[in-house]
Amino acid sequence: MEQEELQDTRTHLPKAIKWVVSDTLKTDHATHLIVHQQGSEFTFFFFEEAVPLLMGSSEEQIAAYEALEHIEAKCVAKVVMSAENATLAANILMESLNRYQATLQQATSGPIDIEKFDTTKVQAQLKWKPRH
Repeated sequence: MEQEELQDTRTHLPKAIKWVVSDTLKTDHATHLIVHQQGSEFTFFFFEEAVPLLMGSSEEQIAAYEALEHIEAKCVAKVVMSAENATLAANILMESLNRYQATLQQATSGPIDIEKFDTTKVQAQLKWKPRH
């Protein structure tokens, strides 16, 4: 079998994915997002705003804050995705946010049905496309 035929066969045979998240993976909180598009790839830069610790009375803290030239935001993650995968991610994010909003609305009208807030259903719907 030629190399091209082997490659073509391999890309059409689905395989189960074993999701592995390292215990040492650092979790950061992102307060800002910058998206850079170049060609068919999107780069997502996630930033966390580093609010300075201000001491003193309330008035002194306000004065110190107003005197700051800027607030620093440190990049905590950089992720590159193809346009196709970025679209899939955006769609699944919107589905998750809509489900979250529906759950909040339900919470104000009665008890929450945890079965309707099952995130594994959302995760199973997202099928990433290989980059190459």
